[in-house]
Amino acid sequence: MSTSGYEFTGEQNQLIGSLAGKMRFVGLFIVIVGVLYLLMALLVVLAVYRDRVPADWKAKTTEYLQKARDQLPEDARKQAEKYSLDNLPANDHLWGVAIGTGISALFYLLMGSWTRSAARSFQKIVDTKGNDIGELMSGMGALHKMYSLLYLLLMLVLLAGIVSLGFTIYKHFVA
Repeated sequence: MSTSGYEFTGEQNQLIGSLAGKMRFVGLFIVIVGVLYLLMALLVVLAVYRDRVPADWKAKTTEYLQKARDQLPEDARKQAEKYSLDNLPANDHLWGVAIGTGISALFYLLMGSWTRSAARSFQKIVDTKGNDIGELMSGMGALHKMYSLLYLLLMLVLLAGIVSLGFTIYKHFVA
């Protein structure tokens, strides 16, 4: 049976189109989260090198933060006053935050782009004629990449959990 000319029915196209729209939104949202995490990672790296930041940048940042604090309600202003470039933890503590945030950014950017790629393929099923199966398989390929990454990460988390449980039991009963 040849599937090169197969076309989904109108009802099937409606379902696939709805799925594509929802996937586009979710993918965009995840990409935006990834970009925000990337910005946070860059800000943390900037904080690591805060001693090398030009004095005028530091002054402008402090001035900007002060203006933002002045617009807060009184109780929030008191909380915000303890946050400044001078009150950050030592640089060696910030590298872990920067690396973790950067890895999270990469994860979200990959997940969002693969979700949007699958959504584009699914939308092409609805918008074009004559290649529904090819577009379906293209969308499935993008989803396979995404779920392969999730699978790998879950396996690593499970492995780390088993190792830490074994270490805890060993330390509790043997040591």
